[in-house]
Amino acid sequence: KLDFVKTAAHHLVDMMGPDDLLSIVTYSQQVQIPWPSRPVGRDREELHRILSGLYPGGSTFLSGGLEEGFRQARAGKRKGTLNRVLLLSDGLANVGVTDRGALRERAGDMAEKGISVSTFGVGNDFDEELMTRIAGGGGGNYRYLGDPERIVAALESEFHTASRTAASEVEIIIRLKRECRFGSVLGRDWRRDGDAYVIRLGDLSAGERRTVFANLNVAGDRPGLREVGEVALRYRDPVTSKVVTASTQAVSLELVRDERSYREGFDRSVQEKKAVAESSVLVQEAARLADQGKKEEAKGMLGKAAAGLAAAPPSPAVRAEMDHADRYKDSLDTMGDMSSESAKGAQKAIKYRAYETLQQR
Repeated sequence: KLDFVKTAAHHLVDMMGPDDLLSIVTYSQQVQIPWPSRPVGRDREELHRILSGLYPGGSTFLSGGLEEGFRQARAGKRKGTLNRVLLLSDGLANVGVTDRGALRERAGDMAEKGISVSTFGVGNDFDEELMTRIAGGGGGNYRYLGDPERIVAALESEFHTASRTAASEVEIIIRLKRECRFGSVLGRDWRRDGDAYVIRLGDLSAGERRTVFANLNVAGDRPGLREVGEVALRYRDPVTSKVVTASTQAVSLELVRDERSYREGFDRSVQEKKAVAESSVLVQEAARLADQGKKEEAKGMLGKAAAGLAAAPPSPAVRAEMDHADRYKDSLDTMGDMSSESAKGAQKAIKYRAYETLQQR
């Protein structure tokens, strides 16, 4: 697997311009910095020599490598540049800080300082929940590379995406009226910040779209139009490095007693996407249960996913998601030993599909 990673890194070096800054950090039992943060310049041959000399170790000091990656990115931070840590791992974090929540929080701290992190899980032995949490907190992307040959394409895609970034550290800020309560967000990181609820979207390229589903609870027994709160968008301009807050938009909804009016008010496309997103959350939970050997409970969770999809407006996307949930449910009986390489690969692919769906790219 390391040979494929090295090939991808060689390719990344060749794509970078002479003024682009790069650092290389390795982490096993200890953290090493074979190439501290500096411009690629004319030293590509030296960079290629360093990459060719990398070798696998016996431990995974992921937190130390991540922390040093942040330190290197901070050292090279300049106005008008995008700063991103690319974290690749093929194993379980077993040295230093291993708590998922703590590492996600640390990635979030660095994202607020203008340094995002994208994660790449290689093979079938890494902790995908840890990698998705770090990427979610760090405002970057998570990519599952079950086939090591896909690493080159994945790093190339990440490089091109980063180079087209139009807004970094993008956040949706929601403030609600007193009689409204914030429920949850499907598949995305969010936090409470004073009287606001902040949903992190990370970095966005020009023309890129994101769909976010937030559940609100509104009190009231009188029908009619009701203002429930306001929404604003906040981001950092990658050219000026200034934080920009777009104009605030008021959000209203109409309370009705008649169920037919309620149903007629649905936006069909929103209901379809929401049903698929909710199903993806349940599929992820089913996969976690299956990993623990709780296959019958996993099947029950997949049954809930299918029921929710059946109640949604029919569409090709809804039907495809139903077929996927049904196939996964049927496959649980044939997977056998969940610790086998084939089962681990299938499980990671299923969870990655659900993750991609929830990102609503």
